[in-house]
Amino acid sequence: MKIVNKIKINATPEEVFHWLADPDRAMEWMTSVTGSEIIHETPDRVGTTFREYIEENGRGIEMRGVVTEFVPNERFAVHLESDINTVEVSFTLGEEEGMTLLTQNVDLRLKGMLKVLSVFLRSSIKKKIRAQAENEFANLKQLCEQDG
Repeated sequence: MKIVNKIKINATPEEVFHWLADPDRAMEWMTSVTGSEIIHETPDRVGTTFREYIEENGRGIEMRGVVTEFVPNERFAVHLESDINTVEVSFTLGEEEGMTLLTQNVDLRLKGMLKVLSVFLRSSIKKKIRAQAENEFANLKQLCEQDG
């Protein structure tokens, strides 16, 4: 299931990237991430492994991740895996009308019984993910614009 989210932020790509690539800062705008831990960090960040703890509706899940792309102020991507899903998330930064255009591409693949159920729940799952992204992007926009 592929989902694309975009937002314009009145801040430089450097300021926005700073909030994306720093796990502690990312937790300030990502509403469902309650913890993050670097397992192994590489010098150029690609290949860095980590764990994220996600909590939604009182239920928690551990996501194991690896940084798959890291181009400062331009692109940042991760592969996340849990017992119930696999997620590829990439962020691309560009400039538009003197602002930073942030594009998020999400490729979510559910596992097991959830994969079967997703055939019937695809629309509601996408709607929920989009709503969460809009909320998180609003938080990110506010943090970036008050920083600048």
